[in-house]
Amino acid sequence: MKNKIITIKRYICGQEEFNFQELFLNTKYQTETLPINVFLIEHKKYGNLLINTGCTKLLKKNAIQYSALKNKRKISFDDNSSIMTQLEADDMDPLCIKKVLLTHCDPECCGALPLLPKYEILSSAQVLCVLHFAYASEGVMKSTLPPKKINRAATGLFNGETLLKNYFKWIYDVLGDGSVLGVDLSGHAKAMMGFFIPEHNIFFAADTAIDERILDEELVPNEKLLSLQFDPNDYLSSLATLRRLHRENPDIRLFFSHSICDDSLLYQ
Repeated sequence: MKNKIITIKRYICGQEEFNFQELFLNTKYQTETLPINVFLIEHKKYGNLLINTGCTKLLKKNAIQYSALKNKRKISFDDNSSIMTQLEADDMDPLCIKKVLLTHCDPECCGALPLLPKYEILSSAQVLCVLHFAYASEGVMKSTLPPKKINRAATGLFNGETLLKNYFKWIYDVLGDGSVLGVDLSGHAKAMMGFFIPEHNIFFAADTAIDERILDEELVPNEKLLSLQFDPNDYLSSLATLRRLHRENPDIRLFFSHSICDDSLLYQ
């Protein structure tokens, strides 16, 4: 497990606006525009991996679905936001992306799946099932679906020791070598995974919370926020589990899809 993760880098691939006063019962925050994060992991054995892919112009391809998405979420992006553009700016050929670790199937997570040339999607069987059947009612936008030729692999169970077993029923071995562990964080979406890198105590918790303040300051979701979740009860359960993990293990650094994070906290 040691010395398998070489670097972790964050890319901002779009933005989303949140009115905290409308979403929480106890907050001093007002309206904020937060990043849509994509994380690039350089793995010693498997090369370059992405956690999600962010927004691209493909979100606008279906005008009706895009209008519905904009009514639900105040998302914004431009061509420079695309992970494809940003990889090229870093002199990285998109062919170097070997795997995409998909947290869930919301359009802002899948925006570049049809654009990346050759890779494998890794996630839980539940997330891959949502991706396969692509029901719009579950938040899937067909214009962001990967080509059929792209391999999709469900993560197997992890049988080793990990503190995550104190919090989650099932732990998944995402790459098969213990370097990235997955857990179920469903509720925000019908199926959603979080990814933990034990080597560096970094936990990517997707959309279980807007950002770290929700945990640090014990912000309480109101009815409007709960109405935006696929399953409010599962969402609250996942959030409560993550709160306990955070409270009992302050050395674990949590990153969310919309974290305004200090990139120096990432392993670079």
